[in-house]
Amino acid sequence: MRGLLLLLNALLLLESTDGNEEYDKLSQHEKNIIDRAIKAVNERYGRNKHIDFDSILITDSKKRMINVLLKPTSCDKTRPFVHRKDCEIQNQTPQVSCVECRGSMSCFSLREQEKIKQTVSECLHSPPRSNNHVLLQDGKGEQLDVWMLLRNKNGQGSLQLFI
Repeated sequence: MRGLLLLLNALLLLESTDGNEEYDKLSQHEKNIIDRAIKAVNERYGRNKHIDFDSILITDSKKRMINVLLKPTSCDKTRPFVHRKDCEIQNQTPQVSCVECRGSMSCFSLREQEKIKQTVSECLHSPPRSNNHVLLQDGKGEQLDVWMLLRNKNGQGSLQLFI
């Protein structure tokens, strides 16, 4: 199983297209996420070279998750940290994977494969949410009863069960 995951990761990296071409085809929402990733990665991992978008590794719109790969470029590190079309992607370190899950961004060096896999897995397998409450499940997939104390404007509370 582990060998299969490593093979899949290698294939994903080999199939990465030119970051500029892929970036231009993205929706504005996806570009905003990638620009946040570029900023976070350059602030944390960037040394002398600008780190920029290379490819999308995984995306799941239903779970609101996107996993992007960022790599160093031929350009020197300068502000602001945004996608730069004039920079050529280099196959050097650091290469960084950023996972954006429901508005929360986590970035890891590509060497930290276990952390990346765990973050993606937690996002893809987390329980669905509604606007009113979180649907909780036990380890066997059974729904748990959720009790909430609701208060009105006068401060009076009532305990309610959500099923």
